[in-house]
Amino acid sequence: MTQDFPITVHMIGQAHLDPVWLWPWTEGRAEALATSRSAVDRLREYPDFHFTRGESLVYEWIEHDDPALFDEIAVLIAEGRWHVVNGMVVQPDLNTPQGEAIVRQFLLGMAYFRDRFDLAPRVGYCVDTFGHPQAMPQILRGCGLDSYTFLRPGPHEKELPSAVFWWESADGSRVLAHRIVGAYTTNVEDHAKLIQNALDARPAELPAAMSFFGVGNHGGGPTKRQIENIRALAAQTDDAQIRFSYPDNYFDAIRDAAENLPVVADELQPHAVGCYSANSALKRAYRLAECRLLIAERIVGLSAAWLATPAPVEALRALWHDLCFVQFHDTLCGTTTKEGANDAIMALGRVALGAQELTHDAARRLGTTIDTAGPGGTVLLFNPAAEPYEGYVEYEPWTEWKPWSAGWRLTDESGAPVSHQLIETHEALSSPGHGPNRLVFPVALPPMGYRLYRFAYTETGNAPVNPVVAPEHPATAGPDFLANQHLHIRLDPETGDIVSCIRVEDGLEWVGPGGWNVPLVIKDESDTWSHGVRSFEDVIGRFGAADIRVMDTGPLQASVLIERTYEGNCWLQQIVLRRGEPELLIRNWLYWQGQWRMLKLAFDVAATAPRARHDVPFGFARRPCDGHEVPTQMWMDVGGEATSVAGDANDVGLAIINDGKYGCDVSGSMARLTVLRCPPYAYHQPHPAGSKARYDWLDQGLQEFSVVLRPHAGDWRGAGVVRRAREVNLPPVAVTMHSHAGTRLPADSLLRLDAPDLELTAFKPAENGEGFIVRIADRHGRGGAGELWWLESRFRVSLEPFEVRSYRLPPREQQGWRLTPCDMLERPVIATEAHNTNAD
Repeated sequence: MTQDFPITVHMIGQAHLDPVWLWPWTEGRAEALATSRSAVDRLREYPDFHFTRGESLVYEWIEHDDPALFDEIAVLIAEGRWHVVNGMVVQPDLNTPQGEAIVRQFLLGMAYFRDRFDLAPRVGYCVDTFGHPQAMPQILRGCGLDSYTFLRPGPHEKELPSAVFWWESADGSRVLAHRIVGAYTTNVEDHAKLIQNALDARPAELPAAMSFFGVGNHGGGPTKRQIENIRALAAQTDDAQIRFSYPDNYFDAIRDAAENLPVVADELQPHAVGCYSANSALKRAYRLAECRLLIAERIVGLSAAWLATPAPVEALRALWHDLCFVQFHDTLCGTTTKEGANDAIMALGRVALGAQELTHDAARRLGTTIDTAGPGGTVLLFNPAAEPYEGYVEYEPWTEWKPWSAGWRLTDESGAPVSHQLIETHEALSSPGHGPNRLVFPVALPPMGYRLYRFAYTETGNAPVNPVVAPEHPATAGPDFLANQHLHIRLDPETGDIVSCIRVEDGLEWVGPGGWNVPLVIKDESDTWSHGVRSFEDVIGRFGAADIRVMDTGPLQASVLIERTYEGNCWLQQIVLRRGEPELLIRNWLYWQGQWRMLKLAFDVAATAPRARHDVPFGFARRPCDGHEVPTQMWMDVGGEATSVAGDANDVGLAIINDGKYGCDVSGSMARLTVLRCPPYAYHQPHPAGSKARYDWLDQGLQEFSVVLRPHAGDWRGAGVVRRAREVNLPPVAVTMHSHAGTRLPADSLLRLDAPDLELTAFKPAENGEGFIVRIADRHGRGGAGELWWLESRFRVSLEPFEVRSYRLPPREQQGWRLTPCDMLERPVIATEAHNTNAD
């Protein structure tokens, strides 16, 4: 080996620990202590040895369970022998959480390391995570990290120009990235081959390579024989210096020589694509908990700002910590045991309920100051978005067992009547003339604020008596159609498929020959992760023999109920069309018992030259329409050149929005949302199927989810796809109030973002209790500018394409409100404050 400079092989001693995988978290906690004890002992025995450990959760467990061991680790960290990386709570899945939820991994983890050890990790370290979105370099940079090491996808899954490269986000942020050669854990004692592999993969211009060793997954760490073997290899090797090291040291050693390394401006996918559809109950529970927690932050912040009271920061932080734990990749990806998954679902329920409690606590505290005086009862509708909400809500007012038709009325805060329609309640007790009443009605809510609506009984003598005028252009339904002023939908009476969706104004057709809402059954005998699989193509059947009944006949809401079956399994759907809305809502109740199968809902768009866009953390990804399974969050959109001869639209598309699904594929103009997979829990080939007497199978029984179909002419950005997806998943919050006097107006707004290409991803109390944090992201990939309104002030904001910016609104000072730039860890950055454009 001939080089112009000495080559150093940095040997990284570590112990990857899955806190949950083929064992419960209680076992992971026990192993965290055992592994760390072993690592401390090795560091004392071998003065030249270094050990690397990330994930603040492990340190928290040690601090609680063995304070003496924790103190020893703290001393070794101060001595520069034990090295902290990553700065996250755990090594999370990075495709399922929203970008905002990924930031919280760092916000909590880095705060812990700063408080306990006065340090800030610089190396991102997700060596076992299954895939990495393109926004990660921007997130890493925003959290103070400058480099990243990972393993998956491997060379057989994604070809990269080099094992070491500059990884670039769509906004231009870069980190120095390293793909691990071989594996992050080793059970062998002789590391000669692994070292040679790392040297072979080293870019020629770099003076160093990095190789990992140590027993892992269930912890363990470097053994004495491994350490002694590496020492022996170092003594025997003349053409390279082999030494114990740590990732920071490696990246520092190569940084000056890395300037001309290749740039990878792409997401790092795919690996284990089936895991994004494994365990539907867990995935939906996660979506609910994550979104409720984001809503809680916003309503808590709203109440704290208006009432000038402290926000429950510690309670919010505790819920985020629980959510971050469940984000662990084997947990959230559904690849743990049944016991591990069930623990996670219960933990997510605790987060969702806790977030809901904080939301209602804050809303009610604020509600007591609002003037709700008047006849009957009131409901305060809170809008958690920074944009106005104009849409429908469903609500069940308490009418004292009286039927709504006996004289109840719905009005806004001014007493004006509000159009509404009775729909079925959620319980079985109600019958005509008795029980609760459920209403659907259109609302207009101010951004990041609230509005009062009143329901009252006419016999009180004070209730409004103005009748509701029947709306024009009502929604209607029949056994094979749904229609409103925008769309005319036709159903196949035999299959229940949607075979036509026509724009009323000009006859433009959106449905391709393959139909919409087509429920497919696919043979899937892959393992729980679907290792080595890129697509699922073996369609073996479909739900059919449709029974279609009209459920709602309008005027505001029309719907049909479709029941379809397959081999004794039942799929029930309510397809809803509402007056004035250019979209369909499909509610699903699926009863499934089956094995080695996948279910998908297929939607063929009447378009050629199709293009696909997918919701990913802090942005969207352009992906080919090649039929490959990919992870997607709240929405995907497929569009292209219109094939319909009617209308003047050149481009058409369909956005498919969901409230808890994460896998899909697009093949040509056919988009397919993955509904479920049913391999055994934690089944990993080459374990031969059938060698066990009994299996626990994923996705058995009932599951519920909703899909919103939003067809559009022209570009998807103009159709409000992202905004609508957020409204579906972070909907308005209804809080019932009684009649009382108050000083606050019956409708008000705290914060508004006037920028059609930007979205608010976070509004939260600052971690240090000083003011509030606002985070804004470009949602359309083309940048944008606008104004952020905050009480009596307004500030000009501007973002580059795919950029995410964070700001602090500190407590009011004599000169008024200020909007100060900060990083994602809420630390000040050197930048000009956003300009207050309020002339006063």
